[in-house]
Amino acid sequence: MSFDRLTLLITFVALALFILVLEMVRRRALAERYSLWWLIISGGVVVLALARPLLDNLIFTQLGISYPPSALFSAGFVGLVIIMLYMSHLITLLTRQNRTAAQRIGLLQHELDLLRDDLAKLKNE
Repeated sequence: MSFDRLTLLITFVALALFILVLEMVRRRALAERYSLWWLIISGGVVVLALARPLLDNLIFTQLGISYPPSALFSAGFVGLVIIMLYMSHLITLLTRQNRTAAQRIGLLQHELDLLRDDLAKLKNE
């Protein structure tokens, strides 16, 4: 089985990403729940790159893709869009939680100020 330079480059970069994500999880620089998508995408790109000769003959000709390496980049692009959508969802959740926490802290601060005022009045009496 012979691979061209582009396929080898894509495979190498995807494997490097896979190893980088594992190392970041090991060092606790990336949470496991976020690393799952990156591992799936990089593993999928490796599989697509290595299976490209098979995909060239079976799928790409049926879909009318004239330059098969562009399908690999398209798959990577779709994967990154999925990751960006997931991260946007998480940012939205965290923004809502942050707003709720700030409001609760404000209410607690107000109650604490009222209690301090009441305590100061009791001490003055």
